[in-house]
Amino acid sequence: MEPKPLVVQFGAGAIGRGFLGDLWTQGSREVLFLDVDPTLISLLNTKGAYPLRITGEGMSQRQVGPVRGALVTDTAAVSEGLAVCEFACTAVGVNAFSRLAPTLADGIAHRVRQGTANLAPLNIICCENQKEAGALLRAAVAVHLPKDADIRAYFDRRVAFVDASVGRMVPPPTDALLKEDALLILAESYADLPIDGNAWIGPVPPIPGLFPKTNFTGYVARKLFTHNGGHALLAYEGYRRGHEFIWQAAEDAELIAELRGYWDETGAALIRTYGFEASEQRAHETDLLKRFRNRALGDTIRRVGRDVARKVRPDDRLVGAALLCDTQGIEPVFACRAIAAAYAYDASDDPTAPEIQKVIRSEGIHAALNRFSQIGKDSPLADRIAAEYATMGSARP
Repeated sequence: MEPKPLVVQFGAGAIGRGFLGDLWTQGSREVLFLDVDPTLISLLNTKGAYPLRITGEGMSQRQVGPVRGALVTDTAAVSEGLAVCEFACTAVGVNAFSRLAPTLADGIAHRVRQGTANLAPLNIICCENQKEAGALLRAAVAVHLPKDADIRAYFDRRVAFVDASVGRMVPPPTDALLKEDALLILAESYADLPIDGNAWIGPVPPIPGLFPKTNFTGYVARKLFTHNGGHALLAYEGYRRGHEFIWQAAEDAELIAELRGYWDETGAALIRTYGFEASEQRAHETDLLKRFRNRALGDTIRRVGRDVARKVRPDDRLVGAALLCDTQGIEPVFACRAIAAAYAYDASDDPTAPEIQKVIRSEGIHAALNRFSQIGKDSPLADRIAAEYATMGSARP
């Protein structure tokens, strides 16, 4: 039997196994997982597959394979994988790029020295929750490349860092799942992975669910504002209403009204900016609400709302949505309310919420908006958000 093409997957966590490994094996590829967890890697190598439980319309389970693993610190294994792989993919978080970059540089150099570079380009899909993650990773890798003309030429002309938009919801495994099977992952059935079709070098492999998009910027914006923004609204408003799970917030009639208002604003702005069909945008929103109501995922308010300072940055899901509406002449009423709810999020176990609350208590909401969202007092959004914040009172977690 002819060997299957190899995909090198950096990151064997929830998204790596719960989405990407599944996608690649469904497309008849073998997966080499590279991770920092020696126990996880040992289990993958012992079993050669792992169980994935899909929840949506009912529940199903399948084995994802063939897979194997290596520690990302195993330079030889990483280099050998990158020398022969069809393509590579990352799902490690942008904070890990500085540690990943030297490893990737070594692997790319080895690919050139082995001669694989003469046969095919190396596309590296970046499945990270960060705008233009591919450009960030390329810059980080470039610093560590050997000063070799052939390697540099291959890197410049034949290596692509391709941004992707991850839509599948894969919550971290619970203790109950881990007790059942240390490799078991739970995920929703949605399995589309749009990628930047303009960045990919050569033909895109015919893998079901892998969709090259020429209007990729629009798809990134829609994922960020419609999906992530709607998710965040439910988390922060749901926290205030005492909900524990996202599905509870998504079934709360008052919050659904808030969500639909937010989607009306941001959807109109996306349609005007990126040319989406109105019917397509509304269908996407309807499907998202159904997915948010998936009880079996067990996705929590605190997980979705986690790290609030990152989620109120000016280029992120809520403030970015409000700014997009503003540029299109759309009053971001519900987006501003969602931002205010984020600033009212005072979960003590959140990594950044206490810092925001401290600034609000000592300097006021306008100072906090300026510091964390770069919304100055002269911004038309500042007073609206502050007024919404003033109506919120204390949360009821």
